[in-house]
Amino acid sequence: MYNHQYSKFYDKDFSQHNKALNLFKNQRKRTFWFVVGMCFTIIFACFVRDGTAAISLVSHKANYTLTMGAKNKSALVQNVRGKISFSLRSECDGWSLTEDYLFQFLYASGEEITILSHSVSWEDIEGQLYSFDVREQNSYETESIYTGFANLPTESEVGEVSYSGTYDDNLKLSDDILFPVTYTRAIIDAAEKGKKFLSKRLFVNSSPEDALKTASAAIGNKKPYNSDIQIDGVTTSHYWPIDIAYFKTGAAQATPEYQIQMDLHDNGVVTDFLINYGDFSIHATILDGNLIENPDCN
Repeated sequence: MYNHQYSKFYDKDFSQHNKALNLFKNQRKRTFWFVVGMCFTIIFACFVRDGTAAISLVSHKANYTLTMGAKNKSALVQNVRGKISFSLRSECDGWSLTEDYLFQFLYASGEEITILSHSVSWEDIEGQLYSFDVREQNSYETESIYTGFANLPTESEVGEVSYSGTYDDNLKLSDDILFPVTYTRAIIDAAEKGKKFLSKRLFVNSSPEDALKTASAAIGNKKPYNSDIQIDGVTTSHYWPIDIAYFKTGAAQATPEYQIQMDLHDNGVVTDFLINYGDFSIHATILDGNLIENPDCN
């Protein structure tokens, strides 16, 4: 059991203390749900390519290191460290992705919050079916374990997502929703064609209230990859700078909930990305990796 220290927020005025404490807890929860929900399927789906495209799918393992990016004076989070490890495997009927996350957030109060997460997801080759199995643990809530299965609508059925475990819920899916791999393939195809903008509605394997997003990608000009980190078969000579803004579906505000800036290579690999929360950001850089042999599907 973790022992939380809130001494810095104590005040003679209880209402002021309660307000500060709620702000502290709400920002931790916002950080938690974004990292272990959105990062899973938005960032690392970017490693997948359509088998019919010019570049073959890259199955591989990779590790990332996490550090604190820029922060403003009002940020409760003062420092971030951690790592991400995952493996992407091509399967004959789709793609599977296994991810493990360790995040440690140091707050202005002096408290350190640890987030551990394990996720396995799968998307079929046609982009019509999606399943996920998620286990999340952090320093201030009980462990969360949930699974889900999603299908897009066809002529004979209604599209929906069914949750079980921590969340026992169902969501309806319209025919304009994309699963993460399909959305990322669309970004790469747009970049290859010289397009500068792509906006789509997206489902990700997060909690039901945060699973549906509108994702708008700004695509920069292709740039040379100049880095000391060179991994045979994984890193390539060039990348596109991609900036994706995420809006909650149905929201009226013009400001996104958060943004992800990434360096996307022409084989689908991301070597660097920045998660921007507004008052602080998290920087991730690829540390090492290796290719995984694809199965024989003949």
